[in-house]
Amino acid sequence: MCTAPNACESPVPHLPRLTPVLLISALLAALIVTGVYQMGLRAGLDRLERSGEIAVQQAGDRITAQLESYKELANFLARHPRVMSQLDGRSDMVGVSEFLLRSTLIAGARSITVLDEGGRVLASSTLEDDPGFIGRALGQRDDVVAARTGRLGVYHSAERDGARGYYFTRSVLGPDSRPIGFVTVKVNVDQLEYEWRIDENVVTFFDAYGVAFVSNRLELALSFDPDLKRQEIVGSAPYPPESLTPFPEHLFERAGGRTIWAFDGGGVMPERALVVSRTLPLVEMTTRAFMDIAPAVGEARLQALLTAALLAAFGLGLLAFWQSRQRIADQLRIEAEANAVLEARVARRNAQLQQVQDDLVQASKLTALGHMSAEISHELNQPLSAIQNYAENAKKLIARDRAPDAKDNLSLISEQTERMGRIITNLRGFARKETEPLEDVDVGEVLRASLGLADQRARAEDVTLSLSLPDAPVFVEAGAVRLQQVVVNLLSNAMDAMEGQERREITVSLAQQTGQAVITVEDTGPGLADPTRAFEPFYTTKDVGASNGLGLGLSISYGIVGSFGGTLAVENPENGGARFTIALPLLDRQEAAE
Repeated sequence: MCTAPNACESPVPHLPRLTPVLLISALLAALIVTGVYQMGLRAGLDRLERSGEIAVQQAGDRITAQLESYKELANFLARHPRVMSQLDGRSDMVGVSEFLLRSTLIAGARSITVLDEGGRVLASSTLEDDPGFIGRALGQRDDVVAARTGRLGVYHSAERDGARGYYFTRSVLGPDSRPIGFVTVKVNVDQLEYEWRIDENVVTFFDAYGVAFVSNRLELALSFDPDLKRQEIVGSAPYPPESLTPFPEHLFERAGGRTIWAFDGGGVMPERALVVSRTLPLVEMTTRAFMDIAPAVGEARLQALLTAALLAAFGLGLLAFWQSRQRIADQLRIEAEANAVLEARVARRNAQLQQVQDDLVQASKLTALGHMSAEISHELNQPLSAIQNYAENAKKLIARDRAPDAKDNLSLISEQTERMGRIITNLRGFARKETEPLEDVDVGEVLRASLGLADQRARAEDVTLSLSLPDAPVFVEAGAVRLQQVVVNLLSNAMDAMEGQERREITVSLAQQTGQAVITVEDTGPGLADPTRAFEPFYTTKDVGASNGLGLGLSISYGIVGSFGGTLAVENPENGGARFTIALPLLDRQEAAE
C-alpha cells in the first residue's frame, strides 16, 4: 500500500529524452548482431574448410588407390613373356591380342595396347572394336615419350564422344636393357567415378589445362575453367573441341574472410560454395571440393536471430533482471555446489568400482595359480631332485679327481636351474598386478607363455595343447600380463569343461584378419548351454558352490579385452566344443619397432 502521494507511480521519461537512448541501443544491438553473424559465419566456414580438406584428402587417396593397381598392371605386363615375344617377333598378333583382351577383362581396364620401339601399335585388346587401330603411331604421345626415358608414362585424354581414358605406359626392355617396345594400360575413368558419385560434396579433378577430367558429378566431366578460352585449350590439351563444355558460370564474393564461388543455381553445383583445393602430383591434377556454405550461412543467421531475440528480451526485461539477479546467482551457486558434490560422489564410486575390478582380476589370477599349484610343485620337484643327484655325483667325481665328468654334472645342474627359473618367471609375471599403461605386445610370446603356465595341468589331466602361430610376429597395443591372464583363464575353463571327456584337446591359433589380430581358443568339450550369457557376471555352468564356479572369469576377461579396444566372443562350433575368439586392433610393426 502506498503511503505517499504518487509513490506507486513509475517515472516515465519524456519521449524526446528517450529517443537518443533508443537510437544508441538499437545501433549497439545492430553491431552486436552483425558481429555475431560474422563470427558464426567465420566459424562455420572454418569447420567447412576442415571438412573440405578431409574430402579432398579422401578423394585423392581414393583415386590414387584405384589407379595403383593399373600402374602395377603396366609394370607386370612390361615383363611378361607373351608381350616380349610379340615385340621380338616370336608370337602372332592375334594370340597376343587375345591375351591382352583376357588381361583387360580380369583387371577391369578399358584396354591394353602393345607398341613397337617406334611407338606404333602392334597389338591391342580392342582389335575387334577398332581394326584400324593397329599400326597407329603413338610415339609422340607424352606417356610414350616419358616411358622411352625409363619413367612410368602417365597420360589422359578424351574421345569425341566424351569417353575419357587415363593411361599408364611402361617400356619393355630387351636383353641389352634397351627399350624394344611399350605396354599401355588404359583406365576407364567412368568406372573410377561410379563408386563415389553418391558423395554429398562435389569433388572435381582439374588437369594442367584447366579441364575437369574426373568428377563425382558426371555433368562436370570435361568442363573447362571459364577463365580459359576454348581455343587456348584446344591448342595444347589432348581433347577434341566438341568434347569440351564450359564450367558452370559463377562469380566471386567475400564472406567470412574467404572467397566464395557464387553459381547461378539450378545445376549440380551449390548456389554458393567454398572451394578447397589440393595438388595431387601422382596423377598430375588438382583436386577441388565445392563445399556448400548454405548450412554455415543458415547456422550463422540462426545465431544472429537468437542474439537479436536475446537482446530484445534483455532490453524489455532489464529491470526484472536486476531485481532477480541475486536470486538467480544464488540458485546457480547452489546448483554448482550440488553438481560438484554429485561429481565427487560419481568419481568416488568409479574409483571404488575400478578397485573392485582390479581386485577381482588379481583374485582370478591367484585362483588360477592355486589350481595349478600341485602340477607346478611337481614340475619344480623334478629339477630339484635332479639337481640333488647331480650335486652328489659331482662331489664323488671331484673326490676321485674326475673334474671333466664333474663339470658335465655342473652343466646339467645349470640347465635344471634355468628350467626352474623359466617356470618361476612365468608364475611371477602372471601373479603380479599390472598397473603400467598399454604397450606394444608380441601376441605370439604371450600365447607361448600362457601355454607354458597351463602345460603342467594339461599333462596331469592328459589334455593335448596345440599352438599355431604365423611366421611373422604379430603386435597389438595391450597389457602383456592382463592379456596372458585372459588366455590362461580360457585355457583353464576349457580344461574344466573337458573333465570326463574321452577326447581332450585344446587348439590355440593366431591369425591376422582385416587389420586385427585374432586369437582363437577351441576345445573338444560339451560346449556352452547358452553362449549369449557367457559374459554375464556370476553366470556359470559349473557346480554351485564350487571354488572355481563363481562365474566372474569370463566377465572379467571380457572387460580386459574391451579395455584394449578389442572384443571377446564365443560360439559352439558344429563339430562340438566351444570356440572363444579374441580380436584386437593390429599394431603396425614399424611403429612397434620405433
